[in-house]
Amino acid sequence: MVKRLIVYGLLGMALAIVLSTQYKVDRPDAEMVIIVKAPEKPRHPYQEEHERMLYPVVRITSDSGTGSGVIIATTDFAIAVSAEFTDEHRWIQIITAAHVVEDQSVVDIELYDSTIITGTVVITDTVKDLALIKPEINTDKIYKARLAPGNYEAYLFSPVWTIGCSLGLEPRPSYGHITHIEKSNQCLSVSICGYEISAPILPGNSGGPVYDARTYEVIGIAVWVKVYAGQLVTTMAGVVPINEIYEFLDSHTFVTLSVNSDAEVAEK
Repeated sequence: MVKRLIVYGLLGMALAIVLSTQYKVDRPDAEMVIIVKAPEKPRHPYQEEHERMLYPVVRITSDSGTGSGVIIATTDFAIAVSAEFTDEHRWIQIITAAHVVEDQSVVDIELYDSTIITGTVVITDTVKDLALIKPEINTDKIYKARLAPGNYEAYLFSPVWTIGCSLGLEPRPSYGHITHIEKSNQCLSVSICGYEISAPILPGNSGGPVYDARTYEVIGIAVWVKVYAGQLVTTMAGVVPINEIYEFLDSHTFVTLSVNSDAEVAEK
């Protein structure tokens, strides 16, 4: 009799466990453990900085020497505001300093992945020390920098990144701050003529972009370094500001576009 009770008890416990397990599985609010596998290759912790600031920078080589430039997307203003505007109307352009290309009409351009292409100098403005190059490539797969709005307001102590081909090498970043804002009535229809930054600038950096370190937007182009007693003061560098860049593009009927695929005209 005792053995029979023990057997019945064990059978009852087994049945209860089975029913309990079945009940938990069928309940819509039952707890479930989900295992998420980590990616095989973790994302680089500074991948965004690479893509938005480093990859759009190019090395420019010509008979005049070696300098830097930055890739942007532009279009003609008349096309940009037309109803027929599509991404096909976007043009890949490179902004650099005029003294990097001087009187050259064709230059070699090295992209971030070491690909070398040819570029044609389409505009040179020696007053602003800016030039625009049309590279022999036009694809949305290429990395493009985003320009800050034309009404960007600079402040002393604003953190910046500069990226350029220091000493003719591959692009390198350097960090600093805006240390001086040049204002003059002699500026061409604008109140800001230039910035001075403490980020180290070396020969080869000319024409490279200066980014707002918080937004990763281009706020200027590096064009000169102070010289004292015959020595370069690399932490006192001059920058053509973003409003001058827009004026340069506008004067040639170009407007810049967002790097996003919706191709909205950037605010000026």
